[in-house]
Amino acid sequence: MSAQTPERPTTQDAPLNPALHRQIDASHGTEFKGTDPMKTVSVQDPDEGRSWPMIWAVVAIICVALAVYYVVT
Repeated sequence: MSAQTPERPTTQDAPLNPALHRQIDASHGTEFKGTDPMKTVSVQDPDEGRSWPMIWAVVAIICVALAVYYVVT
């Protein structure tokens, strides 16, 4: 018994939804030039952002104090 597999229909034989057909997007390509990302990189100052851990510590202490106050009273 040799079973032959039927040939699959092509897209011309069984048309699909037109939105599913292959489309080539030509709006992006190698001919378009962008800016160099390394030219827009900024370096953070050594002292910039050092105060944030202290600010968050104070906020956390205040929140814990408020939580204890509301639980006790």
